Amino acid sequence: MKHAKSSSAPKRARTSKECSADHECTDDNCSCCGDGPVQLDDQVLSQPAHTLLALALEEIESTGDRAVVIKLFETAIEKFGNEKSLEHAWALLRLAEYAEFMDYAEKAVLIAKELGTAGQMEASLCGLLEARAQVLSFCLEQSNWRDPVPDGGDSDDDVDEDTSKPIVGEQKLVDSLAQLVAAHNALSALSTAVPSFIDAYRGTLTFLFARREAHALTSRMLLVLFDAAVTLVYGHEGWLATSSTAGIDSGDDTRKIAHQTALVWAMAAAECSVDSAVVEARLEPIVKYLASQPNDTECCKLYAQLLLVLCGCYEDEEKAMDAYDLASSKLVQAHRLSPNDPEIKSQLADMGQSFD
Repeated sequence: MKHAKSSSAPKRARTSKECSADHECTDDNCSCCGDGPVQLDDQVLSQPAHTLLALALEEIESTGDRAVVIKLFETAIEKFGNEKSLEHAWALLRLAEYAEFMDYAEKAVLIAKELGTAGQMEASLCGLLEARAQVLSFCLEQSNWRDPVPDGGDSDDDVDEDTSKPIVGEQKLVDSLAQLVAAHNALSALSTAVPSFIDAYRGTLTFLFARREAHALTSRMLLVLFDAAVTLVYGHEGWLATSSTAGIDSGDDTRKIAHQTALVWAMAAAECSVDSAVVEARLEPIVKYLASQPNDTECCKLYAQLLLVLCGCYEDEEKAMDAYDLASSKLVQAHRLSPNDPEIKSQLADMGQSFD
């Protein structure tokens, strides 16, 4: 018996195995099949739709039990019925993103189109919903999106082919991400929308970050996706002077994801042979921020990782060595702050550094 994180502590239980999704599925690699079915107990079933939606999101962050998450989403959606509301639309979209099943996203967009003219905040949230649905659609249109990662990882030849592989329908992705950023900017300008903006920022960043795990995501695709993610991070965290949302706290977990987006982008940029000056300029805001946090272990670690990526981008040997030396010193600083961190010890050992 498992317990969801809720003030009323509703419980849910699982039974035998078969697909829990309510759609017909013939995909052997379907991400929402094979983990069910799930039976929610009466206490959970008695909850209103918005509570079930909250439980689904909490389940993702805690145990990540896919079958339970999907069942909670589906039960919430059943309770919404024919209700035309933003909450219903977002429940459909979040299930679509989680299960990677486009039918739910299409239903969400239909509801959003009916609600999009209700007011500025509603229009911005509906625009964001449509943009995220378009990004999801683009991902699922890639022919090998659900291909499993080969055993033993990719060979060097595979990596070279992956790096140069064009994106099918790249302009659609670029346009969708531009719409996504514009919707976030519109939300951030509304003082009455601060809670909605924080929730939207957290949700969008998590959605984009989760896409990195798909095998079909080429380096070029990562570069485009995470460039938008970095733009959102800079705007939210106040690393750019134009941000109207600087200082809003979105939580430690979201902040950690935000910092990691820059690393994912930098690694993709290096693999795509983006000019080192372009990489430097793009990373400058976060590098300045990380440099100002010498007593934060995670910031020191990330700073070192970014410097090592930059090291590989530089053609100038002296600049590369300077970046390497600074990365080493940042890892030493991180080790002083957290002497038992195994990741730091491993990285220092790889660099030939003594940490005893």
